[in-house]
Amino acid sequence: MSGSPVVAAGCEWVAQKRGWTLRRGNVMVEGDSDVGYFELASRLHRNATGKRLLGEDLSVFSAGQGDDGGTYGISEWFPTLFGMAGLDLDQAGKRRYHVIALVDDDPMGRSAVNGITKGHRRIVEYESIFRLRRVMPLRAGSARVLEERFKEANEPHRALTCVIEDLLPIALCERFLAQTPSATSRPPIASGGGTVSSWTSGDKAGLLRFAKAQAKVGDVGALVGVLRALRSYVGLTPDGV
Repeated sequence: MSGSPVVAAGCEWVAQKRGWTLRRGNVMVEGDSDVGYFELASRLHRNATGKRLLGEDLSVFSAGQGDDGGTYGISEWFPTLFGMAGLDLDQAGKRRYHVIALVDDDPMGRSAVNGITKGHRRIVEYESIFRLRRVMPLRAGSARVLEERFKEANEPHRALTCVIEDLLPIALCERFLAQTPSATSRPPIASGGGTVSSWTSGDKAGLLRFAKAQAKVGDVGALVGVLRALRSYVGLTPDGV
């Protein structure tokens, strides 16, 4: 009937209920801090190159707010969205949305990847779900080939966990700690070819605010590298638009 409201269906219905914005390519992450760092990297990269890594054709969104996010949120919501994306086709029979997930490479993240891939046969690590690494290779011909490239690229860091703050340069973190008397976290240290950090929840939030205000494009090179890789995993050109 003329004038009837358009009712969202499929992926759009779930996204509307969860507060997610969908683009052609989509990455579900654990929390809002992950989103914040990727948005910062995209903005600085665009200012320097004129190319957009986020927003135009790629969306990065958190599984949920607070306790609704994290690896538990990924485990609950990613299989749902992934399954619906496989059925949400355009008139040519192609997927309207490409959806992947990215979790921290720590015990919780590894456990989540294990549980999701064992419980959902179409969700394959290095194809649909990924663990954050210090080096994220671009898409390869198959999940098996990409897995080998991951292992080779991250061999110097294989004993280390990896969370989003580990991709920041030590100098930026030290500046934050020096200018934040209330901070209680220890400075990150170089170890095993990478950096190791342990931030309190309060300091994590403060570090993100500091990075948004103070970081330069040279400080987000590792984050840009991850965004380029994520774009390749959902079939987008790595260099942005």
